Amino acid sequence: MVKRVLDLAILLLLATAILMPRPDVKVKPGLPPDPAMRQRVAELQTELLATPGNVLAALELADIFMDLRHPDWALASLEGALDAHPDDHRLHHIASLALADHFEPGYAYTEAGKALTLCESGSAVACGEAERSRLDILKSTLERIKNLDMRRDPNAAKEQLIKALRLTYIPKKAVPKPGKASAPAPAPAPKPADRHP
Repeated sequence: MVKRVLDLAILLLLATAILMPRPDVKVKPGLPPDPAMRQRVAELQTELLATPGNVLAALELADIFMDLRHPDWALASLEGALDAHPDDHRLHHIASLALADHFEPGYAYTEAGKALTLCESGSAVACGEAERSRLDILKSTLERIKNLDMRRDPNAAKEQLIKALRLTYIPKKAVPKPGKASAPAPAPAPKPADRHP
């Protein structure tokens, strides 16, 4: 009897040591404390459990998870819809973004290629010119890093991405406030005359 109690105590101590987080680990919630957001995530997950092929629910849930920086959760939410509707370019597009955010550039490039091909040759839903252009930019950008290991060499990947995107700055145009006429610029003050002694 005493031996069993000691075994149980050792087992409990071992479980505590394994399951307790290290002191330097910071635990943070997976979802923000916003109750409306949590409610919407729960509703979408319930819809996907009932009908895993629900494209709109999968896309909305994946968008939420991407905004929260959980690309692995986004990929999991797309899985059933991708199986049921492999001909929808939107699913491949967001899967590509999630894979890129998950540091899987090769798979992200493949998904971007599928999305662009579907967009050009007849997706299950209409694909406009602006969307096709975005997919084309995404695919060409991912093509530069598809063979890089982003986890081991993130700086090389960043350098290639910056080259591909050619970042530009477009200044905002000043818009006058309604009801107020813009005042003309004041005339420059006259310079004092130089005086010689």
